[in-house]
Amino acid sequence: MAVWEIRPGDMDNRPVIVAGDKSDVAQGVFDFEGQPKDWMHRPPVELFLRVKAKSKLREPANVMAFMAGTFVLDAKARAAIGGFLSRFGQLLELHHGGETLYAFNCTNVVECVDQEKTRRDEFGTVILEAFDDAKVPKAASVFKDPSTAAVRVYANDAAKEAIERWSSDAGVSGIEVVPVEPL
Repeated sequence: MAVWEIRPGDMDNRPVIVAGDKSDVAQGVFDFEGQPKDWMHRPPVELFLRVKAKSKLREPANVMAFMAGTFVLDAKARAAIGGFLSRFGQLLELHHGGETLYAFNCTNVVECVDQEKTRRDEFGTVILEAFDDAKVPKAASVFKDPSTAAVRVYANDAAKEAIERWSSDAGVSGIEVVPVEPL
């Protein structure tokens, strides 16, 4: 069974989400390492416009880049895939003007990275994961592994198919489920 990475895609010339209050970043509010969160307030976020020279800015995608190990859904993406994703974590509300956005906090942690076969740099940092197929969930699953929880969200084949089908059917932009690439 293959393991895929879920991440924001098609981000060229689209705005991304950034923290509206930098102290939230310093306090670890936006650390997404597989642990449940209990936010007392909806943290404010802003759109950050990064446009390449001589390029036209595009509308925000329905799934947007935010912090490592997570992504943000707008109302359309939440309606299409939020129910499925919430089986494997939390959809945490973010405040953006008068709009509510949702950060996906994957809390389904599965130890499935094969530590012996995983490529690492000279400091022991993971470069490219190898997976132990026997430990990868068989039923549709979105998950993190403890060794990469801060930077990756994974899906197995069945989850990939569900996310792609529901996103496509609803016309959701900005999400991709792709082969795991070196960090």
